Amino acid sequence: MPDTVEESIQAAELAIFQRKSLSLAAAAAAGLVGRFESFLHGGLRASMATGDQYGFLNTVEGLDDQSVLALPDVLGQFPAPHQPTLIATTPSLSLTDRLLEDGYTPAPTRPIAYVCPSSNNRLDGTASDEWQIHQVSTKRDTSLFLDLLDAGYAASREVGELIRAEHAHPMVRGFIASRNDEPLAAAAMSVHPTGAVFGGASTLSAARGAGAQAALLAHRLRQTRALGIPLATATAAPGAPSIRNLARLGFTIVERTAWLIPEQ
Repeated sequence: MPDTVEESIQAAELAIFQRKSLSLAAAAAAGLVGRFESFLHGGLRASMATGDQYGFLNTVEGLDDQSVLALPDVLGQFPAPHQPTLIATTPSLSLTDRLLEDGYTPAPTRPIAYVCPSSNNRLDGTASDEWQIHQVSTKRDTSLFLDLLDAGYAASREVGELIRAEHAHPMVRGFIASRNDEPLAAAAMSVHPTGAVFGGASTLSAARGAGAQAALLAHRLRQTRALGIPLATATAAPGAPSIRNLARLGFTIVERTAWLIPEQ
């Protein structure tokens, strides 16, 4: 585990970016509409998807008083310079003023969560008798895993294709939660140089609120601890149930600020 909070957040953000890069590369390989790219420049981490249906993927992260100098060059790589959402963990007053002067307005926060699995004592007693969890290991498992994600997300066809492309990647490990031998939920993780990313979680509507995702989260955290991985991280929407599940298992939640140009 990194020594300081700042180093932990940086390690978590790098792992999340590596997972995003994997997702974008998988989308490109699957031939989805548009161009999918990720790149680093001047301390900034950019994720780009040019298809209109994938606009939510466009972000520039790592913004601070130093990296903002590279922002014009990074924005110039996007089809529209103000297309991406900018994300800053702890913006200074001067950075905030600059963004406001450039026409940006605050957007919903982009929470990131991290924990050190080896020192987490909240896992004791979290094993559930109600939910049986197994890791995807066969072609049949993979098909079921992707179908569960698809059904639980109930996304548009285009976003569903993106989800399936990402979670079919060989670096992504899938897990299925069953109750009374009925598969009802799925979740994923991937391992990167700076930590494990818990990304991709879906529950069928009939089983929501019954603890499937909490059980899947605890299971993946135990797996991460067993593998000796120093840090686990995840992102979630503000106020989502997954944020509460993460906090209950000892994750530190960091509410990163986000900025965008309002649509005209």
